[in-house]
Amino acid sequence: MSRTRLLRCLWLFCLFCGCIFAVVYRPPLAAAPAAEPTPLPVIAQISSAVERVYISAPQTSYPPAPTLPPTPSPTPVPEPFCIAWISDTQYYAYKKPAVFQVMARWLVENRSEHDILFTVHTGDIVDNRNYERHWSNAKSAIDILTSELPLYCVAGNHDVGADMADYQFYHQYDFCAQRDETMLYEGGECWYHTFSEGGTDFLLLGIGWRVDEDHIPWCETVLSRYSDHVALILVHSFLTDDGALTTNGKLIERRLIQPFSNVRLVLCGHNDGSARCELKYGERIVNALMYNFQDDKTYGLGYLRLMMFNPLTRNIAVTTYSPYLDDYNYYKDESRDTFTLFDAF
Repeated sequence: MSRTRLLRCLWLFCLFCGCIFAVVYRPPLAAAPAAEPTPLPVIAQISSAVERVYISAPQTSYPPAPTLPPTPSPTPVPEPFCIAWISDTQYYAYKKPAVFQVMARWLVENRSEHDILFTVHTGDIVDNRNYERHWSNAKSAIDILTSELPLYCVAGNHDVGADMADYQFYHQYDFCAQRDETMLYEGGECWYHTFSEGGTDFLLLGIGWRVDEDHIPWCETVLSRYSDHVALILVHSFLTDDGALTTNGKLIERRLIQPFSNVRLVLCGHNDGSARCELKYGERIVNALMYNFQDDKTYGLGYLRLMMFNPLTRNIAVTTYSPYLDDYNYYKDESRDTFTLFDAF
């Protein structure tokens, strides 16, 4: 065999052995690298992180939040209130019932605007107690008034007779709102009414015509029983037109006003015009007011008075107005009709 042929055979043999070795002893394939994890959305990452922190955080107990005291309600401010006052309507009952009706209607229609609690009448509702027409004329106006506002009235000399003091017709019409028998003397010759307004307790004491020793003991008992109430007295005759005390006024002052420190105000009519006076007892002042314009049959028609009580200042502002004439102040000197009583209750 030639040398060239021998070398070729050796080369083929080595090639065959290499292939066999490569098949039998092939190394394992390298493992593919692990895939990167898919990242969570941002919100999920935050939630997961918060959850891990919450789970791993120590469980700490905290004291309960202190209970705050409730916010106190503001103290109510006492509101002013008004009492309407009319007197001596006898001429209207006699000849001018329309005047009285206008007064009554105005009070009803302006009740809310002026904060009117009730109306008081200080006597001589009619001119002649024996005439039915006078009473029916007065009733036509009073029915308008009392449909909305209570009326507290006392009898005047024209209502019951100056000397006789006969209450037959007066009681028959029974205009006064106070009808509780326990608060009446002799069926209504005298009466009392209590009310609370603006943080103050009041006693309204009505003394009819004519004031004498029979009425006084009953009134003394009432004033004593309600000594913690501010007392307002209604009576037909107390002041003259120049502000002096009448005979009735002197009796009431001596027996009911001077001894009882809760009395602060007296309202009356009877004499013509307008008057007022101050009764002083040490530091206590009692104001007495009188008005009666019905004798002026042209310029004195329809005047009434509004008394505004201010609980904060304890003042009473008095205004005189005629809804019939749409006119304030009967006198040219307005201070006689529109004024303020200071520290009056």
